[in-house]
Amino acid sequence: MKKTVLIILTLSILISCQKNDSTDGYLVNAVAENIPDGTTVLMYLDTNTILDSTVVMNEKFQFKGKLERPTRVMLRIKSTRDRRMFWLENQKIEIIGEKGNFINSKIIGSKTQKEADLLLARKDSIHKEMTRINEMVTDSNRDSLFVIYNQMIDREVEINENFIKDYPDSYESITVLYASKERLGATETGKLLSLMNEELQLTKEGKSIAHFIESNKSPEVGEKYVDFVLPNIEGQPIRFSEVKGKYTLVEFWASWCGPCRTSNPELVEAYELYKDKGFVIIGVSLDTNKKKWTKAVEKDGLTWENVSDLKGADNEAAMIYGVRDLPDNFLIDENGMIIDRYLRGDNLKKKLKALFEDDASS
Repeated sequence: MKKTVLIILTLSILISCQKNDSTDGYLVNAVAENIPDGTTVLMYLDTNTILDSTVVMNEKFQFKGKLERPTRVMLRIKSTRDRRMFWLENQKIEIIGEKGNFINSKIIGSKTQKEADLLLARKDSIHKEMTRINEMVTDSNRDSLFVIYNQMIDREVEINENFIKDYPDSYESITVLYASKERLGATETGKLLSLMNEELQLTKEGKSIAHFIESNKSPEVGEKYVDFVLPNIEGQPIRFSEVKGKYTLVEFWASWCGPCRTSNPELVEAYELYKDKGFVIIGVSLDTNKKKWTKAVEKDGLTWENVSDLKGADNEAAMIYGVRDLPDNFLIDENGMIIDRYLRGDNLKKKLKALFEDDASS
């Protein structure tokens, strides 16, 4: 009898210890080799929102808290370039990293991060090739490499699609579907979303994807344009059909997009050259910050009509036209037909010259 009581008591103590050791939130224990004591570590929900902060002691730091759902966050070691993106969720998570190479820290304990690592492994070779192409870009080969790069993005989206089918209930899957929806189009995106559970479909990303499926038309070259209404910098609603000219370039861009800003001077040059002949540009910004958007418009001298609903990737016109990667554009003639897309650099110059100069002389 005494032995039985002792066993029950021992089991009770073990269960109690397990309960005390568990957490209904997240517990992040990190090893930060060679990072000095007192160094601040910041945890970001996005580029501007700090979720928490702590300091390094004895080459270690810790975060505790609770989330409503798995969330991708970024750790940044203050006053250094060291950072690490990972999936944070209500589990015990271990991070093992070192100064100067924290971006490659090992993450243990996050189920969603493990799934994300599996997807990253599938895309390793194509990411290396994309990096190589980026390093090769010059003014003379930019247009030809852009075509190749776009083909590689299509391949990456195909990998994402297969991953979603393999892991339909992963938060990584809803994230990559949100990022790939424009390339996949409304029909295929709808099929993939239907594979996912209700929890994922009701997330912010899931609702945005559902809105995209409803809004997206993805008109192609040879098809008629789709009208849209967006506010300009003064907040006045601008209907595209009321501002288009003989030939109209719908330019999708953003203040934070490096290639967009690099391309703006050539757009300004083209606009000044042909605006009196019926050439119109309407700039559609995928910004979320009005101050940064308006500052970029002013600095780059974009004197044409500029519009944005400040919804970022959820911009209404971008959803309609299936735009995700920037810069992007559509050239529309006076009959409302889309006659070209992705016009940059020499390709844009040649196209406009053919339309406004060669046609006029023939």
